[in-house]
Amino acid sequence: MIFKEESSSLGDRFRTFSPWRPEFDLDGMLRGWLSLGVIWFLVGVALVPSSKPYNQLLILLFWLPALIISFREREAFRTVFSDAKPLIVGLVLLFAWSGISVLWAENVDPFRELKRLFYVVLFLAGLAFVARDNINRLAVILSVAGIGLAGAALVSLVLFYGIRDMPLTSRLEGVGLLEHPIIGGYLIAIAFLWLLSLPPTSLVARVGWIVGLIVLLAFIVMTQSRGLWVALLSAQLGYAILRGGAIVWIGAVVMIVCAGIGFWQFESIVLQRGMSYRPDIFVESIRMILARPAGGLGLGGEYDVLIGGLIIPHSHNLFLHIGLELGLVGLAIWLWIWGCCVKAGWQHRETRCGSALLKIILFCTVALMFDGNSLWTAPRPDWFFSWFPIGLALAVFVSVRGGAEKAWES
Repeated sequence: MIFKEESSSLGDRFRTFSPWRPEFDLDGMLRGWLSLGVIWFLVGVALVPSSKPYNQLLILLFWLPALIISFREREAFRTVFSDAKPLIVGLVLLFAWSGISVLWAENVDPFRELKRLFYVVLFLAGLAFVARDNINRLAVILSVAGIGLAGAALVSLVLFYGIRDMPLTSRLEGVGLLEHPIIGGYLIAIAFLWLLSLPPTSLVARVGWIVGLIVLLAFIVMTQSRGLWVALLSAQLGYAILRGGAIVWIGAVVMIVCAGIGFWQFESIVLQRGMSYRPDIFVESIRMILARPAGGLGLGGEYDVLIGGLIIPHSHNLFLHIGLELGLVGLAIWLWIWGCCVKAGWQHRETRCGSALLKIILFCTVALMFDGNSLWTAPRPDWFFSWFPIGLALAVFVSVRGGAEKAWES
């Protein structure tokens, strides 16, 4: 009897420690799968020539694991997500109001518009779940993606000004979906801000980090986008005022100097473009909102802003666009959501992801007043300055319960 018990004990120990019988960690596998999807969302925009392959891989790498995790961990929507209740309430109201607005929208496909709402829900849930048990995982993902986009920025600079031999006065067109100087520039600026908040600890890695930041900043300058420059400077100065700290102020001063050099280099080009009808578009958009103040045009409703003999296909301002599409009710809900994101960044500014969130939300607040033109689209670079900050805020909120990230000093 004693011998049998010893044999059984030895057998149990062998089965426990045997490398040939590893435990299958389904949750870990799903989060690893979803992490690849987040990386693809962030970096894939620079790797594909069009939106079609980008979205096809998002289905496989992001939507599918996000859907599975959301179903498996559905209890989290009532427990862990309680820390983000004000933000969640705002999002639920926005989705509900947007869905209802389909009823009075003209010439739209209701199924297509509601499908886009579903994609946004999955995107936000995916970012939250990837950081739920450990937000440091999201910090690593952002670091990898930031370096990846720095590599894409370097390739863009070499191809455009080196191989194609374009003059330095030409506005930079990036690789992949970064080809539009304005949208590509905004996306790279957001990458610059999150990478700036994630300094590595080792000396060698920090050298690469600094080089990456320089390359991203060079890309930003060469897009020659005035709205982008103003938004980036406003974000860094606003963060310096709110956060304080010598390093933050040094960074703000460096960026002001870079902006001054950029303006000196491209002064004639920048001033030549004038105000691009922005004041006229703003006034006309306000008039159009007041014509249908409550519900707007409805989800997916299309419009043109008429300025003299010009037809402008959008308002060049996301806040005005939401007012046009969803009315003042939808705009009020959006401002509530945006305020919750600012609160999340402020409350958790001592953490790496919280610091990145605060910088990004300050940047996007200014940027969206110049060039925001869509909200409910298929995933594309525009999501970086609309839904990505909200997803990052949700991730910061839900990770607080587990104390997933330690404070740091800047």
